[in-house]
Amino acid sequence: MTRNEKVKILENYLTHEPENYRDSFKTDIYLFFNEDFTDENPLFGFLDSFSEQIEIEGWVDYVTSQIVMKFDEEMETIGNFIGDFIQLNKV
Repeated sequence: MTRNEKVKILENYLTHEPENYRDSFKTDIYLFFNEDFTDENPLFGFLDSFSEQIEIEGWVDYVTSQIVMKFDEEMETIGNFIGDFIQLNKV
């Protein structure tokens, strides 16, 4: 799967209508990428570690769950919180 295909999968998953509270944070992830869903966006390097759609969607689900459980807006920004998960996937 090409990076462009992975980016499109991510974009489509992030733009689905929220079904629950956790899903509402998909918008924050979408905005984190500056609405630039092209394969030239360097922020998408973490997608190289995924080979299947289910892995990409699982990453989004995990990050949104972590936002619900652990994000403290008094301690950090939502962008930093999301960025930390991207950094973790680069390792």
